[in-house]
Amino acid sequence: MPEFDPDAHKGRPVTIDDEGERTLFEQLRIQEVHQQYQTSYLDLVQKISQSDTTKINTQKDRELFKTYNRARTDYQESLNKVEEYEKDFRVKCFARMRSLILAVLFFDRKSNTRMTKFNAEKLIEIGALQEIPECPRGGNYSIIYKDGRRLFHCSIHGTLRN
Repeated sequence: MPEFDPDAHKGRPVTIDDEGERTLFEQLRIQEVHQQYQTSYLDLVQKISQSDTTKINTQKDRELFKTYNRARTDYQESLNKVEEYEKDFRVKCFARMRSLILAVLFFDRKSNTRMTKFNAEKLIEIGALQEIPECPRGGNYSIIYKDGRRLFHCSIHGTLRN
């Protein structure tokens, strides 16, 4: 197997543009970093199994881990960027659910009934909402009951806790 040269595979780092969408290049870069990480790990395991473990030379053995450590660092940075990217969507979703709570409370007061099942059309009808808020990832909103309380729930991001 040829020696892995990490400098030959360095491209521009994964970034998220202002609109919050990754380009195809960035998605492929994340996949490439993951594949490099897996390859370096398998190479490390193979090198360890082939090396003489009766004599340990810390200077020489440090070189065994160099490629793996670099690939692991790149992979962890990519995972952190993906996590930040997803966190942004979760924050936007929860903000929309908070506005839905206010709209439902407005509906409850105006109609003197308690909305038990989420119905966006009714909220628009009474003027509590101008348009139906949508989850940025395409999830569906619903009202769930827990411990006698109404909570908003997104099918992708989970339940909004106060």
